[in-house]
Amino acid sequence: MTSQDQKQRHDYIDFLRVAAILLMFIYHVNMIFVSEWGWHIKNSSRSNVLMEINYWMAFFRMPLLFFVSGFVSSALLERLSASRFIFQRFNRLIIPTVIWTFLLVAPQIYFERRLQGIEFSYLEFYETFIEFEWMPNGNFHWLHLWFIPYLFLYNLMSIPLCRFLQKYGGSEWDFISTRRALYLIGVFVILAIIPHTILSLHYPVTYDLIHDYARHAQFIPFVVAGLFAYNNLAVMQILAAKRQLLLRLAILSIVTINAIRWNGLEPKNIWEDWLNHPISYGYLLLLGLNAWLWVLALLGYAKRYLNKQSKALTYCNNAVYPFYILHQTVIVILGYYVVQTQDDDAFKYFFILLVGFCVTACIYHLYIKPSKLMRFAFGVE
Repeated sequence: MTSQDQKQRHDYIDFLRVAAILLMFIYHVNMIFVSEWGWHIKNSSRSNVLMEINYWMAFFRMPLLFFVSGFVSSALLERLSASRFIFQRFNRLIIPTVIWTFLLVAPQIYFERRLQGIEFSYLEFYETFIEFEWMPNGNFHWLHLWFIPYLFLYNLMSIPLCRFLQKYGGSEWDFISTRRALYLIGVFVILAIIPHTILSLHYPVTYDLIHDYARHAQFIPFVVAGLFAYNNLAVMQILAAKRQLLLRLAILSIVTINAIRWNGLEPKNIWEDWLNHPISYGYLLLLGLNAWLWVLALLGYAKRYLNKQSKALTYCNNAVYPFYILHQTVIVILGYYVVQTQDDDAFKYFFILLVGFCVTACIYHLYIKPSKLMRFAFGVE
């Protein structure tokens, strides 16, 4: 089938979107218990196993979401004018960010400060929150909602490229060989990895949108790949056909990375001036390549096996954005009380995981889904 024949069914993209948010929920529950990494709420004892699970998920969960966003943006721009697209994106992304930063993010920071031993009422805390001094020096942040304004920015940047692809992208990839297509994908991936590798050495993660240069260099190529894939759907057919190869390479890359990490062979652990050694850049490029391999493998398997409509998928696809906005607040508040108990750590973990999921899902089903006003506030109306 040509790209045009395939433009009717993209249920696997919805499935990946839902799966990525569910993985993010697990990731954030794990953060309470992982070793090495800090988070808003931390248990007294930590797990190296959960740390390794999160280390693996951290490579691809956000890149996958940005790929999906590029794919969906291209689908929307196929039927919306640029002005209508911007208006819709503003309503669904910026308005919820503003509302829930003040209503759902603030409680997270309050409970984090309480666990740190700072004693004040919520009203006293909130007065410091609206001073708008960015954490860690102050008490203001948008925490997990950072993803939404980044997405809005990338949506705006997508418009001219998407229009170009709609006009000139065509279906040329339908007529090139699979081997040549894989080479072209490989070249794109290598070119996408290099800027992030270089910038990440000089610009730390800030989550402030403005100065987060390395993260932009990491995420924008995934958005571009999503835009391109929608307009050249033969790419998705190729990924589906080569899914096993991509999965083998993805597994090999993460095993190689972990073999280096677990044996203390990371360049920064060997050489004090590790940035002067070319092999260091090879390792950094391997980290970026690993992210792309997992995203491409997941896309291939989803395209092959998950392109099926269902009522459950439709429901979850509608619920997943409010679920994302809600989930971390629920996890932090539950975690604040649970980590201070003397219960077994495994019980604490599964309690937060199961109760946190049920509470978040019930809030959506009982209070957001039936209300037009709440759906608008959460960006689904």
